[in-house]
Amino acid sequence: MKNFSLIILIFLHTLSFAQRFSSNSYFRTIDYFDKEDSSKNFAIVYRPNEPANSLLVLLPDFGESPQMAEIETDIPKVAVLQGILTVILSNNEGNLSFQIDQNAQNYLDTIISILLLKYQIPNDKYYLGGFSLGGAAVVKYVQHCNVFDVIPKPKAVFAIDPPLDFYRLYNVYDRWLSDTSSFFNNKKMYITMLEKMRTYFRGDLSNAYENYLKLSPYSYEDKNKVGVRLFDDTPITVFCEPDFDWAMNEKQWSAYDLNVIDNVSFINELKKRGHKQAQIKLTKDKGFRKILKFKHK
Repeated sequence: MKNFSLIILIFLHTLSFAQRFSSNSYFRTIDYFDKEDSSKNFAIVYRPNEPANSLLVLLPDFGESPQMAEIETDIPKVAVLQGILTVILSNNEGNLSFQIDQNAQNYLDTIISILLLKYQIPNDKYYLGGFSLGGAAVVKYVQHCNVFDVIPKPKAVFAIDPPLDFYRLYNVYDRWLSDTSSFFNNKKMYITMLEKMRTYFRGDLSNAYENYLKLSPYSYEDKNKVGVRLFDDTPITVFCEPDFDWAMNEKQWSAYDLNVIDNVSFINELKKRGHKQAQIKLTKDKGFRKILKFKHK
């Protein structure tokens, strides 16, 4: 779900960016942070010609390079015209990184500090956003910052259709893998994701149940709401599109197969704990892939 330019612009406006730029007042570069391997540890950078007033770091979806993410979204162009230096970031393990794991989270500690210093952005002027698994990594990173007292933390974050409950997600992928209908034909991805979950959570649901509850950014099964308690009052907006008719008619999915369950539950729990700037934006007819021109959830 990538075609969210207008609503992201609204989100950015709520962060009180005042500086405006004309459409020809920015330039795009690819900055490499590993001179020996150009397939990872790099970023596509949209930089205003005038001094930037803030930094936005975007984390792509699983299996998606910054170049692919750049095609699918207009967010960098929308943001840079507000004076926001915008970075679409590759992981240090490439586009197949399981971005909620400790290695990926530690990498963000390092690379964000490098970006702030390199582009001369104040520590209190950076924001973090992500697509799908990248969005899950964004939520996880706020929790990571709180657990390890990481400074600086993002001033605000957003996530687009993030899977947050990996107990649910394991069940979903496991079921999709065993389904022989044409609706569930991406077997290679299901196998890859299940393997990464078993590695990170140190087992499957039968022998690592508690890990799935405690280490997920949020799990409905977790009665202690660890993920919610670890997330502080950082402003967060989650965008998702609960198109149940499409899910049933085109994919034979139930509500359990959609990330909207995680998203609504997580934001609701934050609100119940008194979070004043946690919100969810439900969209309609926005979840389309630009490259292949098909609806995507």
